[in-house]
Amino acid sequence: MQRYKAPPPSKYLRLILLAGIFIAFYLAIFDYFYDLESRTIEHHLAVINDVAIRKPRALKKQITQFKLILFYTKFFNSQWLDYPRLGALRPPIFDGKFSFENCEIPWCEATYNKSRISEASAVGFHARDTPLSFEFPTVKNPYQIWFYYVMENPLNVELNNKTLNNKFNWTMSYRRDSEIHVPYGGYTLRTHTKKIKKSYAEGKSGFAVWMASNCGSNERNEYVKSLRRYIPVTVYGRCGDKVCPLPRRSLDCKRLLKKHKFYLAFENGNCLDYITEKYWENAIENEILPVVMGGADYSSLAIPGSYIDVTKFSSPQKLAEYLKYLDKNDTAYNEYFLWKEKYEQIAPKIACTLCKQLHNSSLIGKDRVYNDLEAFWGRHLCRSLNLNVN
Repeated sequence: MQRYKAPPPSKYLRLILLAGIFIAFYLAIFDYFYDLESRTIEHHLAVINDVAIRKPRALKKQITQFKLILFYTKFFNSQWLDYPRLGALRPPIFDGKFSFENCEIPWCEATYNKSRISEASAVGFHARDTPLSFEFPTVKNPYQIWFYYVMENPLNVELNNKTLNNKFNWTMSYRRDSEIHVPYGGYTLRTHTKKIKKSYAEGKSGFAVWMASNCGSNERNEYVKSLRRYIPVTVYGRCGDKVCPLPRRSLDCKRLLKKHKFYLAFENGNCLDYITEKYWENAIENEILPVVMGGADYSSLAIPGSYIDVTKFSSPQKLAEYLKYLDKNDTAYNEYFLWKEKYEQIAPKIACTLCKQLHNSSLIGKDRVYNDLEAFWGRHLCRSLNLNVN
């Protein structure tokens, strides 16, 4: 019988060493991913509550809970739109979790299926698709948030009916005091300053341009009428004689606007916080110098140094004289684009903002309801600028 021969000691040592290396590698990988998950949870919690994590296991379950958002009404008879990027494309908020995937707080799901209302954490109603005769759901979960989405200024929203009172917990609008603040545009500090070498006056053969279809706003219309006595103003839309190729954000329309040095970003209502696409898209996004008229505090909401305010001039003639000066002085004109060195324009991410607020511990759980919606969104929030239009 052949006797068993033990392997040399060096072979045992090699096996033990290999096993040790494998175990150490496995533990290192486990520790890395465990730490990565912990740091991710800490980051999201800091965004939500602005505090450091103290009880990771309990809080992880809380902050990763998905919120179902039911868009109960249409948005202008279609799906609700998101604004995740600049440019012509305005994608819808898709059914499911897709629209929230790149948000800093991604734990939300969208649905347009009304049969899921009992599951929903929040239910959205768009103002234009919620007429005064609208039939609301008969049963409301007491923990559910109903929010009223409105982006038109109060002069263009009908609220003189008590049926909308005591219905909504939150509002979603351009107003800074809305629970869900979704402005028409925004800007942020650049991570690194950028030296501007481009002349923004180059290639612009047109002088001033205005795009408007609401011709009933007397103050701004009279101002434009007077301004046209001193400078050329190209007018697109129902208030003028020119047509911009549809849709408004099309590349063809943008090309026409970009030929001009000045854009008249005159709002159709001088209302609190109301700065629309006239400033953010038609002017800023198209690299045209905006001349603004509105009721918002531009010094707080617009990009610093990016605009000319009509209220700073005693008359349309004085404004026209200043615009003529800028037209002949490229250096002075380009100073209104120096903001690009320090700031950059960003798109308002509606889906992300909505999801973030639904996880905001300072809002969730508080008993709030709009008993008088007209008090929050009434005509008293708009005013006349009392401009000299002669």
